[in-house]
Amino acid sequence: MRVNPLTMKHSLPLLTALLLAPAAGLQATDITLTETAQLPVSHSIGWVNANVKTKGQQTWNGVLDEAKWGTPSPQQVLERNWDWNITDQQWADAVKQKGEGNRIDVKFDLWIPEGVEVVKGIIVLSGHGSGTSVFVNKTQRQMLEAVARELHLATFKFVGDPMQRGFWPKTLLYDRLTDFAKKSGHPELEHAPLFLYGHSNGTGFSAVFPSTEGARVWAWVSMRPGITFQVYQPGAAQVPGLVIFGEDDQFLTRPSKEENLSVVPAMRKNHHALWNFAVEPKTGHGPGDKTWPFVFSFLRHSFAARVPADADPRKGPVKLHSLAEESGLLGQNWDVSKGGYQELPLAPYATFAADRSTASWLINAAYAADWQAFQRDGEIRSSPANNPR
Repeated sequence: MRVNPLTMKHSLPLLTALLLAPAAGLQATDITLTETAQLPVSHSIGWVNANVKTKGQQTWNGVLDEAKWGTPSPQQVLERNWDWNITDQQWADAVKQKGEGNRIDVKFDLWIPEGVEVVKGIIVLSGHGSGTSVFVNKTQRQMLEAVARELHLATFKFVGDPMQRGFWPKTLLYDRLTDFAKKSGHPELEHAPLFLYGHSNGTGFSAVFPSTEGARVWAWVSMRPGITFQVYQPGAAQVPGLVIFGEDDQFLTRPSKEENLSVVPAMRKNHHALWNFAVEPKTGHGPGDKTWPFVFSFLRHSFAARVPADADPRKGPVKLHSLAEESGLLGQNWDVSKGGYQELPLAPYATFAADRSTASWLINAAYAADWQAFQRDGEIRSSPANNPR
């Protein structure tokens, strides 16, 4: 049984929806909390990119050299790497100098399944694009709720220009989770491990955040990145990552499929990144009902591998398991020249016959089977292997 929350609007910029306490004798209910805060645009990653530069950093005018079709100019190469090494103080100094800009509403939503006494982790979604539509689509929301109930996870979504495409400083998320921890009666939210999801330019959150916050993040997903070079984050190399492209996505062709699909292999080769990518054949910029089971397979298996079974975030920060590159499997990357559905070979790291340095890194055999099926059939089918705990 669920109880609808009572929304109480205040004259202050912060609007908070308070959960009604269940009446005596009723079953426990899901916890749903919502609040809206007005935040300055200077928090947005776009503002940071435009206004906060590290010493010696060169800029790029943003024009893709499509005439060379996949051959970036020297300026592009420099600006493709969003490993900015910007400190909170540098950001604060830029805000002081240039002003914080307009204040814009950012809406935050927390959901905790009924019966969850201790939240073991939080699925954090940028509400940009499918980060919001997954809550609207009935089938997709049921899948999301199912995995959250199964693993005792909360979901936390934010939408609004100061945050949804990425934000600064990164403590902005922690401050909100601490606030919601108090309001929900779940103090463990302050320290629970995170799984990040960003669609399109929401990749500016899901890929960039773990570049410095990997101790808190067990895994992350970039769904159809709108700006692929946001993915190139050396600091996040040891945090398991999944990038999913749509074969017919217009953004995948700019400047070329070959160049955009090279970002994960480049991270694998240069930084031994524990990452994999998949191309969903015959699909565009948005994920569909067949995409989400693959996302949730990655979520389940990365959760089992990274979060200790006896972890209790009520006692403080959770120390996540580190993963050795040699412990995973490798999969041959999708071939642009062939396109469509492909049967991609995979093998344990030690026996993989092709180039190990650029192949997709797959966390275990069960997930590898789902990855292979997704590339071969465009979907995965539920099986006991999909539930590693």
